[in-house]
Amino acid sequence: MADQGNEQASTIIFRNRIIDKKQLKNLISWSFDNYGTARTAAMADEIKSLGFKYATRAGVSISVDDLQVPPSKRKLLDAAEQEIRDTEERYTRGEITEVERFQKVIDTWNETSEELKDEVVRNFKENNPLNSVYMMAFSGARGNISQVRQLVGMRGLMANPQGEIIDLPIKTNFREGLTVTEYIISSYGARKGLVDTALRTADSGYLTRRLVDVSQDVIIREIDCGTDRGIPLSAMTDGERVLISLEDKLLGRVLVEDAVHPKTGEVVIPRNQPIDAEMAASVDVVGIKEVKARSALTCEAARSVCQHCYGWSLAHSHMVDLGEAVGIIAAQSIGEPGTQLTMRTFHTGGTFTGELAPQVRAAVAGQFQMPKALRSRPYRTRHGEDALVMEANTEATIQMESGKTRSVSLPQGSIVFVVDGAILSKGDLIAELPTSGRVRKVTEKASKDVTSDMSGEVLFAGLVQEEKKDRQGNITKLAQRGGLLWVLSGEVYNLPPGAEPTVRNGNTIDSNGILAETKIVTERGGIVRLPDRSDSKGSREVEIITASVMLDTTEVEVESGQGREHYFLQTDKGVRYSLIATPGAKVTGGQVIAELVDDTYHTQSGGIIKFSGVEVAKKSKGKQGYEVTKGGTVLWIPEEAHEVNKDISLLMVEDGQFIEAGTEVVKDIFCQISGVVEVTQKNDILREIVIKPGDIHMVDSPDAASGKDGVLVSAGEEVIPGVTAEALRYVEYVETPEGAALLLRPVQEFEVPDVPAVPSQHSVSDSDDKSIGISAIQRIFFKDGERVKSVDSVEILRTQLVLNVDEPSQLTADIELIPDQDNPEIQRLQLVILETLVIRRDIAADQTQGSTQTRLLVEAGQEIQPGAVVARTEIQAKEAGEVRGIRKDVDSVRRILIVRDSDLVTVDLEGKSPTVKDGDLLVDGDTLADGVISKESGQVVAVNDGSLVLRIARPYRVSTGAVLHIEDGDLVQRGDNLVLLIFERAKTGDIIQGLPRIEELLEARKPKEACVLAERPGTAQVVYGDDETVEVKIVEDDGVVTEYPIAPGQPMIVSDGQQVSLAEPLTDGPLNPHQILEFFFKYHRETKGVHESAMISLEKVQTFLVNEVQSVYQSQGIDIADKHIEVIVRQMTSKARVEDGGDTTMLPGELVEIRQLEQVNEAMSITGGAPAEYTPVLLGITKASLNTDSFISAASFQETTRVLTEAAIEGKSDWLRGLKENVIIGRLIPAGTGFNAYEERATPEIDSSFDKAFLSDDMALQDMVLDDRTARAYDREGGLNMFTDDMLGGASGGDTPPGTGDAKTAPPSPFLDDNALIDDQTAAP
Repeated sequence: MADQGNEQASTIIFRNRIIDKKQLKNLISWSFDNYGTARTAAMADEIKSLGFKYATRAGVSISVDDLQVPPSKRKLLDAAEQEIRDTEERYTRGEITEVERFQKVIDTWNETSEELKDEVVRNFKENNPLNSVYMMAFSGARGNISQVRQLVGMRGLMANPQGEIIDLPIKTNFREGLTVTEYIISSYGARKGLVDTALRTADSGYLTRRLVDVSQDVIIREIDCGTDRGIPLSAMTDGERVLISLEDKLLGRVLVEDAVHPKTGEVVIPRNQPIDAEMAASVDVVGIKEVKARSALTCEAARSVCQHCYGWSLAHSHMVDLGEAVGIIAAQSIGEPGTQLTMRTFHTGGTFTGELAPQVRAAVAGQFQMPKALRSRPYRTRHGEDALVMEANTEATIQMESGKTRSVSLPQGSIVFVVDGAILSKGDLIAELPTSGRVRKVTEKASKDVTSDMSGEVLFAGLVQEEKKDRQGNITKLAQRGGLLWVLSGEVYNLPPGAEPTVRNGNTIDSNGILAETKIVTERGGIVRLPDRSDSKGSREVEIITASVMLDTTEVEVESGQGREHYFLQTDKGVRYSLIATPGAKVTGGQVIAELVDDTYHTQSGGIIKFSGVEVAKKSKGKQGYEVTKGGTVLWIPEEAHEVNKDISLLMVEDGQFIEAGTEVVKDIFCQISGVVEVTQKNDILREIVIKPGDIHMVDSPDAASGKDGVLVSAGEEVIPGVTAEALRYVEYVETPEGAALLLRPVQEFEVPDVPAVPSQHSVSDSDDKSIGISAIQRIFFKDGERVKSVDSVEILRTQLVLNVDEPSQLTADIELIPDQDNPEIQRLQLVILETLVIRRDIAADQTQGSTQTRLLVEAGQEIQPGAVVARTEIQAKEAGEVRGIRKDVDSVRRILIVRDSDLVTVDLEGKSPTVKDGDLLVDGDTLADGVISKESGQVVAVNDGSLVLRIARPYRVSTGAVLHIEDGDLVQRGDNLVLLIFERAKTGDIIQGLPRIEELLEARKPKEACVLAERPGTAQVVYGDDETVEVKIVEDDGVVTEYPIAPGQPMIVSDGQQVSLAEPLTDGPLNPHQILEFFFKYHRETKGVHESAMISLEKVQTFLVNEVQSVYQSQGIDIADKHIEVIVRQMTSKARVEDGGDTTMLPGELVEIRQLEQVNEAMSITGGAPAEYTPVLLGITKASLNTDSFISAASFQETTRVLTEAAIEGKSDWLRGLKENVIIGRLIPAGTGFNAYEERATPEIDSSFDKAFLSDDMALQDMVLDDRTARAYDREGGLNMFTDDMLGGASGGDTPPGTGDAKTAPPSPFLDDNALIDDQTAAP
């Protein structure tokens, strides 16, 4: 026994190391692989107890004092601030552009932040490795380095709401506390984080739902489909970096071809055998770069994936079980990290982390030497420094003081910052290496506005501008060659519109002197009226009366009613007009002022209108009616029209019946006149009922009578024999219930005069122009022959008073009430044409303009001529100085510049002779004379004896290609935009490329700004045009040339003469998967069969999708097994669109599974029929879900009504193959434990003479899993009582309970006691 104990003790493995999260992962994984689930669970439990025990003993606590800020922080910040001060100085001297300054500031802070982060870690490691914050973050328990950095380092750079980085970093951390400004900047990121989290969580949840829906019926249904197709597998790399090694990719997969040793040719891994960790590692060891593996993408199992193509289940590292719902596992595996992608940005709180390029630093101190034959080109770095780019791999050396040399290798494309012969100290930066990435550096064009820091005059120095005209004819001014743009100091005045300068260039002006003046001029002249009102802004109005008219014989009466006043005009002839335009309103020419109050032209009911001699204007103005141009008679044939929309059953009279007044025609509708009824109905709905009054006369021959229909007969005329009209009548033929008849309808006549009477009017204006007057017009509201449907009275004609203005100008007249001169109680109506001129109040001087003073030059009642000046406004200077900047070549001068004394600086040359001359531009630090250095930047304006006069100026560096907002010699105010610098910047690799990109891929959307792909392989010819256009032609081997249109702004990535393969991108941008599929299919279809072409093209697009989805997750550091993505992509690429049905029953345009198409085509080839032609299609996950065989599943996903309606119309059947359908119907799902029930539908019959051989000896019944149906069947047959104790593996059985056994004798087999459950009695050994 003791021996046994020693023996066991000797096999115990003791691990002496710090166990953090990663080690714990490895330990559990090792235990799981070797000892199975139960033993691992027991071990994990023991570790937990151990951890708790020691945590309790240690009494680890956390307090604010544990947040230790590294002491070197102050020094790092000071160094960064000094570097930024230097950069700012270079910027003010015009050595670097605004963009370069911005980049430099951001990179400086980024580097400082990174250094501080390393310092935080170093400080903890060296000074206090048991610090609770350090232990917590670095053991993987909670928090990570980016959060610790914010607690004890510095928060770093933040982005503003537009996503641009603010160049003011947060230098403090949460331990020290933020300043108010930093707190505000911080809250931008906080808000963004919150909003993002809320939105992204919803997005991620919906993505998971769609994924589950598309893949829910993928279940492992067979052991081996026997396919010989597979997909190539190789390591996923990002430049030199391996993201997913081939070893990791192979684990748990099955090969379709033997993997052979590249040198010896021996089989390293046989086909059709699952690959465990050792086998996978051996592939890496022998150096195999690519293998062909089976995959869900190439599995030929019907509607599912087979066990061999899927490989291991990652849950227990053995072959996946039959009946496993791998589709749902795949969907959850892809969807769940989506929520993590979102959380990631939230926790860092929007702090910005930039990617730093790898650097080469001096390993030793010494002199830097470049080789003699050097191939390099000059380069301006993004910080505006001069550097060299190596055009070939170069070896440089550092010569140490001791005489030894140390070589420095500089690969092609590296940027060298130090010059040949420079003395370096250890750790100095020599060069930056090119960043090589699998994910291409995505750059975007960005722009930055440069605003002027001072007001003054613009001067170009070395800046060459060119004009570009786009298709719309807009002209843009660009900097053809970069240079300096100077702003020479001075005070700039903005002049109001229309101001004329009263000074010239070179004049000297005193303080409050007059610079310019504006004048207000009357356009038409007339009599001046000065109203005493002024508005809130203090501006005054001057009114000039041009013309007026007064109705001198008409009184204005006012009637109040319903809370408002109504005005009437009463003429001396007793005619009353209702005033439509109220006093105080402005009316334009042709507008109605008043209407005659008169009921002459009112009818009793609706009817038909006919004109006799009346002529009207053709056009009606809106709803105002037609103007009568010639008088005459209007004939009115009355009738009563009821518009009803009711059911026909409510009609109480017949069509054609003669009824008396007061009869109920439709329920609740009574007629008011007697006459013949005409009923209009449509689809058993009554539309309208018309009652036509008149005398009815029966006729014998309808033919003779119908000729008289619609005729007017005058009094005494015979209509038909025996019938004479008594007065003017309108004859109409009607069909009554008694037979055919003629209806003689009465006609009313209304006389219309040629010209209506107008009230007399008297013009006030002394000038003779009768430019204003009032005329009366008559308007008829209906066309000749129109039927007016009404029951009530209708007005046929109105007389209106209209304003006449001779000139069709935009003049408006004001309506005013004036008391009569003789009797003040009588009010008269006057129309006045006014010209209102607004005189603005005087303004005080502000930053951009001088103060103004306005003088009024007219008096009330004065008559002035057109063009006379009413008022003048003078603009005064704020300070004395010399006038400059009045442009001669422009029509109106909008700005004036005054050079004040404060803009000039006099420099004493200390008796030395100057080295500069008049007009030179100098920057701060330039030499003026021997030993005299300028402290200001500016332009030399005068060289006197022993002194210089400088005009202060500010240089701005402008890069090539910048958009210029101003021209040479323009005047600018402080804050005006000078130029727009155009530059390229790397897009930030945030989650923005995460979830939306995954959604774009899985929904198979055409990406925005997709790149151009080569439709066929060949040699590229790239021709650059003059106007930045690019033409690309691809010449195939047989000489066929294809042209590709390249949109402007698409960066080219192929070069002239390059060999281009099929579907290779020619420009930069995301690839369109539909094009990949289409181009490969088209190309291969020329030489291969439809099925083979479809398989090749689908394989290409499948590989593309799997790799793209993987690279998005990898960029976020999330590992997902390829097989999950493959299961989803399989569902997206399983269908094809039928192009031509051939002799099959398929219809063109139908989406059918490729597998079914192939089966049908095989049958056709046997019978000799024409096969179906098809094109493979790529469906997004939503489309694929809605296109499943199961209509129940599709309906439960989206568009329920549409899916169910279509299924009903097409008479679809649902075979309940997936999970959702069965859940909805309420059956056991055909996966997991319900899988067998699904395969064998017969209910198990159990014989009562039950034989013990039913159970093999080694299989205890407790390991059997019963589904509900089988269990019920057993219950019916007498229950489980018929099994004996020893059959149930009870204590009487002498077998060792599962899970026990000698650890020494039984080596850990991968299949042993993996599923054996350890209960309390059978404890772990």
